[in-house]
Amino acid sequence: MRHFILILSWIIGWLLLLRRTRFLEAKNLQNKSICLSVIIPAMNEEHNIGKILNSLKTQNYKPYEIIVVNDNSTDKTESVASSYVGIDIISLKTEPPKGWIGKPWSCWNGYLKSTGNLLLFLDADVELSREALESLVTEYIKHGGLISVWPYQRFEKFYEHLIMPFNLIALSSMNSFSLFHKSNPIGVFGPVILTSRSDYEKTGGHLAVKNQVVEDLKIGKIYLEKGIGVTNILGGEIIKFRMYPKGLRQLFEGLSKNMAFGAIQIGMINLLVICLWFGGIYSSFFYCLSKSEYLIYYLLFVLQIYMLISKTGDYSFWDVVFYPVHFLFFLIVFLSSIFKKFILRSVTWKGRKINV
Repeated sequence: MRHFILILSWIIGWLLLLRRTRFLEAKNLQNKSICLSVIIPAMNEEHNIGKILNSLKTQNYKPYEIIVVNDNSTDKTESVASSYVGIDIISLKTEPPKGWIGKPWSCWNGYLKSTGNLLLFLDADVELSREALESLVTEYIKHGGLISVWPYQRFEKFYEHLIMPFNLIALSSMNSFSLFHKSNPIGVFGPVILTSRSDYEKTGGHLAVKNQVVEDLKIGKIYLEKGIGVTNILGGEIIKFRMYPKGLRQLFEGLSKNMAFGAIQIGMINLLVICLWFGGIYSSFFYCLSKSEYLIYYLLFVLQIYMLISKTGDYSFWDVVFYPVHFLFFLIVFLSSIFKKFILRSVTWKGRKINV
């Protein structure tokens, strides 16, 4: 029975991520008349905001306007952004109104200030190649609806590699790249979202998800409910990011903020399938500690994880050889996230307490 479960789990891992994996490709934009508004919500992003503004200034396709929404930052985010010419800055000096969460509130204020017919919402830690904007707009012209991107993950320190299991879940839970995919994904990736102004207004945009901790999943669902298509793509070499550069504490805080909420949003069937897959991954290691006959399953999962994850971030072969370390960390974060949601009823991010 154990052998059957392990083999089934291994097969599920392939089915979840093999079918429709797509990477953003560099493309030349033929229609240069589109007015693209770039909106960047930024809270305590003094180390990132300059990098993303520099990359926007050097794009092959120039945006119509760039709007930085300083979300009551306590660092030098606003002064860094102000040093750039041609950047519109919205300064939010107070905490979000009752019923709102920080990021939706920032994005909504950015939308209200914008005038372009295409809206691109970018997290401040996103890193763009010169071809990024024209590639995104070309994808929009081809597919319409909402375009979202999960950036390639760039690492500089060891602790950042611990995000590997979370990356696997982020990719597999969307139904965008799997054999279980029927017609539509179940949500979008939050770091990069491109939509037309008319579709954004039709769905209510961030106003419709103002109290959602995992607002990106909910936005995708609302678009689909309104009959608007959603296309999810991997960033590849075109769009990258480094999510938690400030240390293990920031990584733990950021991941535990979202995990329990995301598990609820992806639906019971998706959650059960992912649990079966991860259950096999955990079991393959613990079984091989007790009996050498299970070593083959451990090696099979090492191979599978490496092939699935190697093109999505700066992972090494050693990351997957020692995957039990990463998955133990994942389990600790997930249990912490459940505790925060259902017991404490609050999470903390960048010093801001969010009641849930």
